[in-house]
Amino acid sequence: MRTNFAMISTITLLPLLLSGCKREPPVLTGRQVEQVFDAQERVLDQQEILSQGRDELESDRRHWSERERRDPIIAKSIEAVGILFACCLPLALILLLLAKGKVEQIEEDKANPVLVEMLSTESKRLPQTSPRSDQVNLPER
Repeated sequence: MRTNFAMISTITLLPLLLSGCKREPPVLTGRQVEQVFDAQERVLDQQEILSQGRDELESDRRHWSERERRDPIIAKSIEAVGILFACCLPLALILLLLAKGKVEQIEEDKANPVLVEMLSTESKRLPQTSPRSDQVNLPER
């Protein structure tokens, strides 16, 4: 009896379990299908816009990152040139003053013999003038 009961219950319950409660697929109208497609298209458009914005943001981030790496290098170069100029300026001024003094010394050395000759009484550069009239009347000693 137990086997009969098990067999009867299996035969009756098995078709019920296999059939179950079937759902019928929802029936959509043509208008509803178009609305679903339109909504999906808008979502895809928005995703494309977001993707473009993300790409632009990434491009900007790379640009700023490159600029942050490059700008300090340029600033250090400018600073180094400024320091080099500031350090060389006193040396250039000293060299300029020494060169100017040497030129003045050369001009002075050229002028000294001329002055000595002009101040001497027998100068060839001074015009030979006749004795002054008051010296002519003086008796000789």
